[in-house]
Formats: sequence, C-alpha cells, structure tokens
Amino acid sequence: MRKFFGKKAVLAAAAAVMMFSSANMSALAEEAQPQEGDTYELTIIHNNDVHGHMDWLPQFKTLIDEAREEVDNLLVLNGGDIFLRGPLQDQQGIPEMTVLNEMGYDAWVPGNNDFRIPPEGGDTEAGNEQIQNLIELANCPTLCANVTMKDTGELIDGVEPYIIKEVGGLDIGIIGVTSLKPQDRGWEEVSDKVFESGEITVENLMEEVAPQTDINIVLSHTGLAVDTKTCWVSGVSAVVGADDHFVITNPLYTPTESGIKTTPIVQAGGEYDQYLGRLDLEYTYTEGAWELTDFNGYLYDLEGVEPDAELQALIDSVSGTAQTEADEAA
Repeated sequence: MRKFFGKKAVLAAAAAVMMFSSANMSALAEEAQPQEGDTYELTIIHNNDVHGHMDWLPQFKTLIDEAREEVDNLLVLNGGDIFLRGPLQDQQGIPEMTVLNEMGYDAWVPGNNDFRIPPEGGDTEAGNEQIQNLIELANCPTLCANVTMKDTGELIDGVEPYIIKEVGGLDIGIIGVTSLKPQDRGWEEVSDKVFESGEITVENLMEEVAPQTDINIVLSHTGLAVDTKTCWVSGVSAVVGADDHFVITNPLYTPTESGIKTTPIVQAGGEYDQYLGRLDLEYTYTEGAWELTDFNGYLYDLEGVEPDAELQALIDSVSGTAQTEADEAA
C-alpha cells in the first residue's frame, strides 16, 4: 500500500506543477490525491485523572518528547480531573495546569472534579471563577460539548465543543464531553448549568463535524459506561476515556466474526495509579473515505524512564519542594 503524505505535501507539489504542461499537471494532481488503498497512521498519547499527584508527570514528559521525535502524526490529549484531592487542591488547579501546559497537550476536557470547589464545595460564582481560571490558563483548547448555561443555552465561556486539527495532511476532529456527576449530585457550583448525555451529544454533533473532517476522536470524561455507547456512534473512530481510574492495559473493543476490530476505547488509570497511554491507529482510504482498519495500544512501562529535569524543577517550584529542601540543607 502507498503511504499518504497529506495536504501539506500536496501544496508543495502544486507549486512545482506550475512548471509542467497541462497534461503533466493533470497527472500529478491526480497522483497527489489519496487513492484507494492508501494508508495513514495516527498516534494518540493520553493520560487522565491526575488529581494533583504530579510525581510521574516528568516521566510522562520524557516519553511524550520521545514520541514527538518518533511519530509523524501525533496527538497528545488530557482527560481532566487535574487537581481535586491533591496536596495543592486549595490553589484550585492553577499549579497543575501550569505544569500540564509545559507538556504540550493538543486539547483537554474538564472532568467532573474540575467543577468542584475544594475541599467540600462552594457557590455558583466561585465555581464559575474556578473553571474560567483554568480555561484561561490552559495553553490548549478546552473541549466540553455537553455543558451549557441555563440562561443562554450557550457553552461555557472559552470552551469549544470540538476542534478540527490538521495532522499530517488530514483534518482530525476532536469532540470533548464530560461527566453528568456534578449535576446528578446537585453541586451548587454548577446550578446555573445544564449537563447533557455524552453519547447523545456526540451523536448530534457528528452531523456537523463529520462533513468537515477525515477522522474523528472523542475525548471523554464520561466513564466507561457511557464510552461503550459513544464508541458505536457513526463516524467515531476512537474514544479516549477517563473518570473511572480504570487501568486499561490494551484498547477495549468488540471482536467481530469477520475479524474487523470495532472502535477502540482507552483509559490510563488515575490518581494514585497513573499511567501514560498510547494508541496507534491505522486508516485505509476506502471508497472515498478514511476507514479505521487496525489499531494497537498500550500503557507505557515507566520503570527506568528518566524524568524531564525542567518539568521536575517546575513541579518542585509550584509545590514548594525546592524551597523546603533548601531550608533543610541550610
């Protein structure tokens, strides 16, 4: 099979084509388009549910940087719940988001606990201030399609329902959805918001997103019970999950009699049992569309991975560890 080099390569080729005859131009233009049987590979690096426990993040950063050198088409996604129940929770996610910014995520979805004022809740005004601070601080898009404001029906300020990111010449749609827990549990912080079903939200959005994209991914903090429904929505080719803290060592999917793998679901643990996950997806151009034809995934072995020194220094700084060690040395 011929590898597809993408739209960037097509643009470069188009400039050179100007020097050829019209017959040659037509031939090259046809060659530049994806052909039946072409393949495309996409890798997703993911983690979730940090909950303020940042001990492994320097190792994650090392592995992410290595993947950037190794892989041509890469997305790095975070599944939310970044701070609550952690040692710095009183700072309401600011230290954790500061650290996560240095890891270079392409998108994140707020988890249910990112709406919660530590340690035991707060009012609506405080809840809005907290989530807005996180959205504004994040260097990557905040995705959350299934939460709207009661008075306007609009999304939370600064939030996108999805993004479309060009990766290696293809347009990748990433849709974000979060848990219903804040609403179901009656948290005062979200009393001005409406939380809709994750899988229904994705299904409705796909009508808008799919015509604009080549491939679609769901970044979900809805938990496995919902992810196992979302994965069947037409047009979704992977669900990157969170919330349950399940350590899913290999992608979950439904085997079929024909041997074709259905849409994979991944999750990389959380809180005290964190891992960094990787999902490698292969697509084949079939009858005018990119079809998922194979995938593999795993959790990285963190044993012996050297922590990124700069990120470790930043964590020490925001946590006060560096100052404490200096005081003890004196």
